[in-house]
Amino acid sequence: MAKKTNSKIKNLVKKLRLIKAKDIMTKQVITTTENTSLAEVAELMTKMRISGMPVVGKKGKVVGLITMKDLFIVMDMIKFGDAVEEGLKAIANPTVKFAMSTEIIKAKENMTLDEVINLVRSRNVHTLPVFKGDKMVGIIGRRDVFKNFYAVVKGR
Repeated sequence: MAKKTNSKIKNLVKKLRLIKAKDIMTKQVITTTENTSLAEVAELMTKMRISGMPVVGKKGKVVGLITMKDLFIVMDMIKFGDAVEEGLKAIANPTVKFAMSTEIIKAKENMTLDEVINLVRSRNVHTLPVFKGDKMVGIIGRRDVFKNFYAVVKGR
């Protein structure tokens, strides 16, 4: 019985290594800018049913990420008057620049689904921009990872 289970797991991992990030990513990436208000971003994330988005600078280069997790952290800061963006005045609706993460964890388009799973889990990321060289070509969310992993488990 144990040998049969080990064989199934090895086969599963083999299949996970055949699927590439470019196969599961969303190619039409919704982005925002540093100057967009968090209220606008929250509305867009809710409307589009996404949990994060890349933040692009003036030349279209990814300069950060904003996620629901960031928005939840800022919600508490706003409630307690700790959201101070410019100067010493507390504000109720800061911009993306106030809350975004500037450490961008990236996937390469040829990473395997197995590698993507390990990256998402080990770095605890929800939104993973996919790059080909220096250019963002797509995005992977946790839902994409779940959907594709369990499709392989079910044999699709």
